[in-house]
Order: sequence, then structure tokens, then C-alpha cells
Amino acid sequence: MKLFYNFLFFLFLSFSSIAQKKVVKFQSINSAGVVGGDDHVNSVFQTINGIKFSDWFAGIGIGVDNYRYKTLPLFIDGRWYFGDEKKGFIYGDIGYNFPMKNKPGKEVYYYNTYDFNGGIYTDLGIGYQVSLNKYSSLSFSLGHSFKKLQNEIGVTMQCLVGPCPVDYSKYDYELGRMVLKAGLVF
Repeated sequence: MKLFYNFLFFLFLSFSSIAQKKVVKFQSINSAGVVGGDDHVNSVFQTINGIKFSDWFAGIGIGVDNYRYKTLPLFIDGRWYFGDEKKGFIYGDIGYNFPMKNKPGKEVYYYNTYDFNGGIYTDLGIGYQVSLNKYSSLSFSLGHSFKKLQNEIGVTMQCLVGPCPVDYSKYDYELGRMVLKAGLVF
């Protein structure tokens, strides 16, 4: 977590020094897409808000990731725009993945404990923007995303005299997958 705060501080210093020399503008990137890996294909939604200056963009984003287990990634986003018209871009996101459901459904009645814990979230890729007008454009990107989750389940064993022992199982999920997104930038 300390590394995350140091990275944010470094970004703030970099942007404040560059912002004094260039025109800085607010930008919002709202996208929806599909994410697929070896398990299945599902949806992803994101909104990123930040500042753009020259060839660079930096912002903070939040989303809903429905791949395998529904999660809420909170992340920082950095982009570098390239090409003659600055329409191509390379992006990178890093943050934390919060689980949205921490209890099983009613169909699972025998769990004593059932806890999901989040983990790291990353998304790296390349994209292209198509201008709609002076203030907005469409964005298309293809990348690789990774999310990590941990699930701990405790099942009470049957016994004649209590307290009965609890059998704990721990599951680590490291889910790497491809992501294809389309969005509106304004």
C-alpha cells in the first residue's frame, strides 16, 4: 500500500510540474466491454476521470468486473497518446479489487464462514480513438487484465459433543484474461 501512495505522490509531482507548461484539461473515459479467459466470457464496465495534458493522461477509475466473481476494481490509470494525430494510445491500470459478494446464496446452508478478500488489479493494453466532434470521441482498446481474489470457507464438522471443530479451506484465485473495451471520451 505504501508503494501505491508513493506512486500517487510521484504522479502528482510530475503532473504539477508539467501542468505549469502545458494546457491541462479534464477528461472522462466511460467504457464497457467483454473480458474472457479460460473460464468463460463476461462483461466489464469502467469510468475513469482525470487530467490530460500534451500526450499524457492520468486519472482515477472505478468499475464493475463480472468475470467469474463480481468485483469492484478501484485503480489509477495512465495513458500515453502517440501518432501524428495522437489517436493511438497505450494504457496501464493498477489498483485494488474489492469483492462485491461476501456470502454464498441460500442454496449453501452448511458454511460456518464464507469470506472473500480482494487483491491486486491490473489492466495493460493498447487502443485507438475516433473523434466524434471537437469535445468527444469513441475509444476502442484491447488488453490483458489480471485480478486476484481469496476465498476462505469454514464448514462445521458434525460431532456428538460441542463445540464441534470447523474445517477451513482457503482458495486463491489469480485470474488473467483478455479484455476488449469500447467507450466514450469527453
